[in-house]
Amino acid sequence: MIKKIRNYVEEIYPEIRDIRRTIHRHPELRMKEYNTARLVKEYLDQLGIDVFAQYAGTTGVIARIRGEKAGPVRAFRADMDALPIKEETGLPYSSEIEGVMHACGHDFNTSIVLGLARVLSMERENLKGEIVFVFQPGEEGGFGGKILAESGFIEKFGISYIVAQHLYPDVPLGKIGYRKGLTTANADGFTITIKGKGGHGARPDRGIDPIVVASHIVVAFSTICAREVSPLDPTVITVGSIHAGTAGNIIPDTATIIGTIRTLGEENRKFVASRVERVAKSIASGFRAEAEVSIGYGYPSLANDPEVTDKLKEAGKTFLGEENVLEITEPTMGAEDFAFYLKKIPGTFYRLGVGPCEPLHSARFSPNEKVLKIGVGVNATMALLFP
Repeated sequence: MIKKIRNYVEEIYPEIRDIRRTIHRHPELRMKEYNTARLVKEYLDQLGIDVFAQYAGTTGVIARIRGEKAGPVRAFRADMDALPIKEETGLPYSSEIEGVMHACGHDFNTSIVLGLARVLSMERENLKGEIVFVFQPGEEGGFGGKILAESGFIEKFGISYIVAQHLYPDVPLGKIGYRKGLTTANADGFTITIKGKGGHGARPDRGIDPIVVASHIVVAFSTICAREVSPLDPTVITVGSIHAGTAGNIIPDTATIIGTIRTLGEENRKFVASRVERVAKSIASGFRAEAEVSIGYGYPSLANDPEVTDKLKEAGKTFLGEENVLEITEPTMGAEDFAFYLKKIPGTFYRLGVGPCEPLHSARFSPNEKVLKIGVGVNATMALLFP
């Protein structure tokens, strides 16, 4: 069977590569993946696979193929959205949409799962159980995973576990990376508005300078990570934006701080958020100012199921060879909304090596297209040989 899978992968590669290039030329932002979803539906329709479009009132597409042998129901997920980035790759199939680019590889993810569907459509007689294909909108901040995970499709189709892949420049091309347990971080945001008292820059004693207050708050946040959280429990507080004032000699009335909190555990997630709020308000009060704090809880941390990850690992070894399956030893403080599915059912999120290349979210991100073969091959091996 593994020889057949390899032959299928080579046979369909030009077709899947062309699909990827079409998607890359026409990128769409989160929750607006209309043309991508149409392409996905039309391709799956041609394969004779059951398709459920515009799922949960979104651009999401869910499809199902039934094998001719008894077995469990599994799902493979792909995200479809692009990023608001102006492409600088110089590729002949560069984005034709100004200021929008597939800079995170979701064009690859979508094409890989379409390739999986193509292979399985030719191997129905050897497929055990059912495979559900999940083409998800809005991974890049759109909470598409949350919307679909809570839509009831997992329960409707009786899915036992779910799998997803993502391109990863830190893993060499031709290899995959796996990790059991916590793999990505909680990603939460905060906005702090400091209300002071404006005035002339020559008479600061007559005002309450919100910029000075904001500066003290930003510095104090570093002590939360350094002195209030265990050094064995990774925590990141980053202030990415400070806005205040209009001129160098005017003390403004307000200053705004915007940032992100990254944690791994749920207990630490709530603790750090509470400390951000308390520290900001206390410092502001000490300077006779006022701080309004808004905490926005985002994507939760992602924990891979050990048993499903073992299946993935064995599939990788079978298709690629043991030397090309690497263990990821540390979690990343990045985030991924695949975590919402894993709050419902077991699953695994693995890394497809494309290194060395430009980093994710770079305007020059242009991985080797041969990674399509790796993704289709590993997923097909898992679906057919390790149910």
